[in-house]
Amino acid sequence: MEFLMGGQVLRINDLSPAMNKAFIALHGAYLGDQPYDLGDFEREALAYFDQTAGNPSAHDRFFNAFTIIWQAHLDRENLAAAESLWADIALRQALLWEKQNPGKFIHKGTPFYFWGMTAIIRGELDKGYALMHQALDEDARTSGLRFPQTPAFAFATLNYAEVAQTFRAWVLNLARFLDQQLTAYRTNTGGRLTLQDFNQHFLLNAPSVDTIFLFSYCVGRLFFLARIPQHALMSEFAGQLETNLLFDIALVIDAAIRGKNPSEWKFRDHIALLSNRAKLALGRKQLGWVNRAMLKDFDATLSSLIMGSFRFRDGTAPGNLERDLAITYGIRNRGAHSVSSAPTLWQRFDDIQRAVFNALFLTVEVLYLNP
Repeated sequence: MEFLMGGQVLRINDLSPAMNKAFIALHGAYLGDQPYDLGDFEREALAYFDQTAGNPSAHDRFFNAFTIIWQAHLDRENLAAAESLWADIALRQALLWEKQNPGKFIHKGTPFYFWGMTAIIRGELDKGYALMHQALDEDARTSGLRFPQTPAFAFATLNYAEVAQTFRAWVLNLARFLDQQLTAYRTNTGGRLTLQDFNQHFLLNAPSVDTIFLFSYCVGRLFFLARIPQHALMSEFAGQLETNLLFDIALVIDAAIRGKNPSEWKFRDHIALLSNRAKLALGRKQLGWVNRAMLKDFDATLSSLIMGSFRFRDGTAPGNLERDLAITYGIRNRGAHSVSSAPTLWQRFDDIQRAVFNALFLTVEVLYLNP
């Protein structure tokens, strides 16, 4: 349907005659400063849902009709109003109809997706990811598939290759962040893993989709964190935040190795397996020495690993990748048993983050790319 407003031709989905008229009036209220009783819009929306019950395509067309107003709010940088459009206008109608029709549902994947996108643009990352996963749950319920191939699923699984997603720009930003980590991995370790390899062999082939959900969220938080000036992250609390994020990445590594080592459950055994497959000299004995050193003085041990001065009890020194695995092992144990931070964690966060990502990339290259 096309209509004129402010000298522009606007196009929205053709719904029903009454609903079309209501949307024209709604656009007039938002974009043309014309008065409109939202009660009238609510009545028409409820009637439309009565007519389209059980028709998710019709529901998508209804919610997509809000996007012109939403884009206008974004263009004006009125993000609060952009959020309110989805939360207080679009979703309100669907939730009210569902309340009046127990056991029946409106497909609400679209408004949750756009609301989540808006929240992330506002910098409300936790809220945005929660809403995106709510959109994914809507898609799953409607499709009957646990993992429907929808924009919300592409977002949640960091599928940057999927073009058909409105918020692809965010996913591409995270992919570029990952690619920077991969470039450092190849430069510092001689590895060959590329972003395409990582996507094909791990993101699309992980032992569980929950692992990728957690990983995607962690990368989003690390990307946000990287935008904060370093001098503003030199506190014990910043170290706690950073430790929690790296601990979650270590959990992803744990799950990734366990997928190839199901007979073992201890992280030490998983790291020892990875070391053996990668032909590194970091076995259970050496990991035990690292663990005892960290229990005695976590900060000093972590610092010596980063600086390259750490020595095992037999006097040998770990190589670069062995240090990365030892650091990851230490972060995993520390995060599981302590809430306190340590100066090295926030003073050398970039180095520690690189070590943990190197451990993840080594896992994928050795156990997934070349099993």
